[in-house]
Amino acid sequence: MSKHSNKDGVTLKDIAEAVGKSVAAVSRALNNHEDISTETREHIKRVAREMGYAPSDTLGFIIPSLSPRSADPYFSELLAGITHEAAERGFDLLVSTSAPGPEENYAYLRLINSRRVDGMIVARPRWRDERIEMLKQKKFPFIVIGATNLQGEFLTVSEDSVAGARLVVEHLAGQGHQRIALVNTPNELFFSSDFLAGFHEGMQQAGLNVNPDYIQTSELSQKDGYRVAQTLLSKPEAPTAIIAADDIVALGVMAAIQDQGLEVGSDVVVTGYGDILLTEYSQPPLTTVHRPAYQLGQQACRMLMAQVRGESLEQDNVVFTPSLVIRQSSDLALWL
Repeated sequence: MSKHSNKDGVTLKDIAEAVGKSVAAVSRALNNHEDISTETREHIKRVAREMGYAPSDTLGFIIPSLSPRSADPYFSELLAGITHEAAERGFDLLVSTSAPGPEENYAYLRLINSRRVDGMIVARPRWRDERIEMLKQKKFPFIVIGATNLQGEFLTVSEDSVAGARLVVEHLAGQGHQRIALVNTPNELFFSSDFLAGFHEGMQQAGLNVNPDYIQTSELSQKDGYRVAQTLLSKPEAPTAIIAADDIVALGVMAAIQDQGLEVGSDVVVTGYGDILLTEYSQPPLTTVHRPAYQLGQQACRMLMAQVRGESLEQDNVVFTPSLVIRQSSDLALWL
């Protein structure tokens, strides 16, 4: 008996090692692709059968969240796109939540080694992301939703958040604002550095100075957005516009402004990022950057399923262009 003939947890990588082919070639052979010779296909299928390999036709998605109750609306939309696409193609989706950290890494390892999933979806990438490093090292099929600084041949689907930040600054500068503050998302997220870069670019293009005191960071919660906004509003020269890099944070910013007896949209304008459903119905409705979360989920699922089935992809990295949705929180004219 060879070391590859175990019946549990057999991966495409194990089969690839046993037959001396790449993971992609094995996947293509098992999915009857014509570019693999009949002889090779039959050989790979026979080895796979002997090793007890059975594809699960299931993708895994571990939502990086402290608890299911504190779920971010972004993930709900992402999930809707992923599940719709998976169902269309006969794939199942295994979803769980885990707080970032050692426990999360263990959850990934467990799924990878269990053979319960054929591919993983990674969302909200971080600097030096251990999840991505682990999946690369294990040569396990995966896709990242969001831009990342990590190098390597892996699939990504993202939106251009640098351009998104520029759009917001351009809009506010066009309204005559000069004292523009930024409440950015946590520093460990790669998105945050992209958004900050876009903010700086936008300010430079508008010929405005960036006040370091006006650049703050918030956790992804209304409560922390509220806290940071209080800090900004208490400055001797308070900003007239506050850009939040996340809609949930922006809702907290608006609440802080209103609790100080000020009016959002006239005294201080606020913008968000994401265009979650709540923003249309907030008081006042929130100007924000539309992130196509549903489409990001769909596209990511489509690309990962193609990779798992050994199909060739037109491109490994797809980038969506964000758009600005102007509402009353930044444009008083809309009230009139």
